[in-house]
Amino acid sequence: MREKSFILRDMQKIKVIFTMVLIMAAMVMVGCEGGDTNTNGGIPVIMLDRTQLNVDGNGGDMVIYYSVDNAVKGVGIKVSSRVDWVEVKSTKDSRIVLAVAKNTSINARETIVTVDYEGMERSVFITINQDKAILDMFSFEVTDVTYMGCKVRYTPVDDSMQYMANIIDKEYFTYSGVDTEEAFIQAEMDNYLKTAEYYQVTLEELMDMLTPQLIYTGETVREFANMQHSGKYVIYSYGVNFSGNEYEVTTPIHHTIVELPMPSMYDVTFNLVATWTSSGATLSITPENWDGYYNIQIAPSDSLYYAPEGEALSELTIRSLANAFYKSARSAIAQGTTPEKFLASTCYKGYNQLPLAIERGRKYMIIVFAVESEEGAIPVMRSIPSVTYLH
Repeated sequence: MREKSFILRDMQKIKVIFTMVLIMAAMVMVGCEGGDTNTNGGIPVIMLDRTQLNVDGNGGDMVIYYSVDNAVKGVGIKVSSRVDWVEVKSTKDSRIVLAVAKNTSINARETIVTVDYEGMERSVFITINQDKAILDMFSFEVTDVTYMGCKVRYTPVDDSMQYMANIIDKEYFTYSGVDTEEAFIQAEMDNYLKTAEYYQVTLEELMDMLTPQLIYTGETVREFANMQHSGKYVIYSYGVNFSGNEYEVTTPIHHTIVELPMPSMYDVTFNLVATWTSSGATLSITPENWDGYYNIQIAPSDSLYYAPEGEALSELTIRSLANAFYKSARSAIAQGTTPEKFLASTCYKGYNQLPLAIERGRKYMIIVFAVESEEGAIPVMRSIPSVTYLH
């Protein structure tokens, strides 16, 4: 047993020595960059520690380590870039140093750097993927947020830069199908181009005529009103220059999200009595603590608004009812109806006994809530809904 242990120990020493020899040979190979002589007549081969670089929008110096197998004395590697945003700074000391410029484009970009050596069978390539510009050219300050609007301060880094300063309902990206920055800007400018054609002016002239103003230089503050309560909005900016009907986007889109609250609810109750009659059904409504307008909604049992008897309406249901009413009012007002005319034609005041156009044999929930147009704005829900049932 003693002799056997000596043999094992000697084998372990041999293994360690052999490993050290391999490591030193590898170090010599990595350190070789063309100064050694090709003594065995083999074909030169370049080995890189990586062949793909992922670079952020700020760019910077990127280092790739290399070695040359079967190097030729006096011969160095040749590295060439195909684009002006990648510069070959150095190929010394077994290092390739590539200077990647800052990306100011709204798009990511990609290129290939070629590495050659005299006598090689084929070139070696380094792929460089650079992200789009870092979004640090605008900042936003959102203040005075109410259920109807907000105030936004737009601050560009470059005071001389011309830029778009605007806001859009986040739902636009759902119903429009627009899902990229490029498509959004294209759609926006196409819309303005159609407007310019209608008024027989150029796109550049239109931007000077628009009220409210959209294009600015330097810091600016915009106030937005008649927005949808509990809605989400995208506040955005991007640099843009105009020449006639042509435009050039000079920065990526910068954006932030603002979500408006629901309006505060008045303490209003509606006493509701719904009954079947020989000709259908009637609903008696008596408001308490409210002399303004109120809206009536009828939800069958298969409606998303319907809640079983004894179960309170969820916050989501209340928001959905409020948003549906708001959108109906906004659509009517956009077509020329005044808020007062909309309320008078679709809502009610005071005590009422009204016929209901509903079918027997189904369950219904009748929903009533106070509505108001504050200072001539688009009318909104102003009370937690009262409900009653018919079945």
